[in-house]
Amino acid sequence: MVGSYLVTDGDERGGALDHHEAVAALRQIDERETSQTNGSGPWTVVYDSWHHSRDRNGGRFAAFARPSYRERAMQSATWDLRVGGGSPGFSQHSEDGEWVSTYHRNVDGPDLEPLVLIQEMYGVVPDAYLISEEFRLLMRLWEDKATGNFYTVGGDGSKELAIEFDGQRIRVRTPLLRRYQAARQLDLLLFSDTRIFVDTDESPEAFDELREEDHVENDSVVFMGIGDIDFRRAQVFSRLLVKRVLPPPPQEKSGIWPWDGDDEEYPEFIIGEDDHGRPIKFTCEKDKLANYFGKNPDAPHYLTPVFFRPEVLKRYYDDPKLYSVTDGRLSCGSLWGVQIDNGNPSAVMVFLGDIGRDIPSSHRDHWRAYNIPPVSRMSESTFRRSFLAQSAETENAEHLFKNAYLATQLAWTEKWGWGLYRDAEGSDAELIRRVRIPLNNTDTEFEAQLLGLAKLLVDLLNEAEIAAGLPPVKNEKGISKLERFLEAADYEYVDRDIALLRTIQNLRSRIAAHTSGSSGQAFLAEELDGLSKPEFIEKLMRAATKMFADLSELAPQRPES
Repeated sequence: MVGSYLVTDGDERGGALDHHEAVAALRQIDERETSQTNGSGPWTVVYDSWHHSRDRNGGRFAAFARPSYRERAMQSATWDLRVGGGSPGFSQHSEDGEWVSTYHRNVDGPDLEPLVLIQEMYGVVPDAYLISEEFRLLMRLWEDKATGNFYTVGGDGSKELAIEFDGQRIRVRTPLLRRYQAARQLDLLLFSDTRIFVDTDESPEAFDELREEDHVENDSVVFMGIGDIDFRRAQVFSRLLVKRVLPPPPQEKSGIWPWDGDDEEYPEFIIGEDDHGRPIKFTCEKDKLANYFGKNPDAPHYLTPVFFRPEVLKRYYDDPKLYSVTDGRLSCGSLWGVQIDNGNPSAVMVFLGDIGRDIPSSHRDHWRAYNIPPVSRMSESTFRRSFLAQSAETENAEHLFKNAYLATQLAWTEKWGWGLYRDAEGSDAELIRRVRIPLNNTDTEFEAQLLGLAKLLVDLLNEAEIAAGLPPVKNEKGISKLERFLEAADYEYVDRDIALLRTIQNLRSRIAAHTSGSSGQAFLAEELDGLSKPEFIEKLMRAATKMFADLSELAPQRPES
């Protein structure tokens, strides 16, 4: 049974209600509906406590129960587990005249167990509201320490709010509760205890029509009592107890292994065109595809190429903390990964069977939105890797650029004792993973990648180390410092590489960082010289890759012996 709630003095309220007004308030129609539907919507309240002004208070709680306990639970609307119950402790019983103490992980078990454990600290320090560890572990929940809320981490890497702490109220996503019930085959008991106080000149007996003994209404047990409290003004209250008992769904509805693939969806993807130019589509479900061993001989092969517009990867490039797009592979941490052909900047290719086997079901509609007919071709590197089992270097300028950037850092650290570039921090920490050949020809995509290149190649220059051995020059910028450093080191390609860096810096200043206007557009057109924006960024990346190859060979000159 829930503990009693405090009720404050009512002197400052208005006058007494007439009989009909009092009956309407005491009936608690809204509270009854809320209690009897809790557990049916998208969220379920599993803990709450409130003391609203002077006329109402109440609370909610939840517990899991063995199905064998169901008949007993339905006999009364009283709470089977009190707030704070379900914690570890001891019990004692007398045996041969001696007290025997027994430790229990759950003093209210084994039939009942809490979802929320309240660790009471009696006002010394704040009480703790703890979520069952078994619930957290089985449902793979992650706690955001900043808010105290919990999130599910899906097989595709997505995070979804699962448990929300909002003041005194704790609510849980109902599908999560139902899946947990299914997995463990436990009933869910949802308790509520609400009280409404009204000022009236009538005695409690005048409201006997509202009294309800424990009785079953569908899946709920309901009780309502009427009473009074001796205040300086006559006052009557109604107490509504509602206990909802929800049996578990079948165990296979838990969505937990071995039932985690039951809801998989395998959409169809374009794999060709017929004689009339209409798309030919087929499912990506691997068990329905042909292979080299005679399976499904009339179906398309598992290794049928499926092509997509490059924009399909933007979702993953723009979230580099979660996803990694590298040469030939897209991955989400260690949760999932798929082999892709991104060697050709004009299209992305994935084998039909890999879509169904390796791309999570929740992402397939995203890919289908960018699906195009096979008007492109597989890259040479992917063909050699996939069908000839050969090691092949990518032909994609983006991957060559990134590899060279990182290799130069390692080479300079080994030869000079410091990196040519500082480590990116803050919002730029994942910059090397975000920068790319533009996925389309839009200004937004072009400017973002131009800015990324400028940060990587200019802003992050290790100016302190570069200028350490040079005579100081007032107001000298990073590129000029590098120029003097390379000249002092007798580097062969000073003019070429400094010109490249100044071009990128000027483009960033005139195009990406400021409103370009007509003069900026004319400047850009002159620089593009007929190239598309993706082609131009590719050109800059190839030039930078060549620069890195030569800079990697540069080493301090040893004095002649």
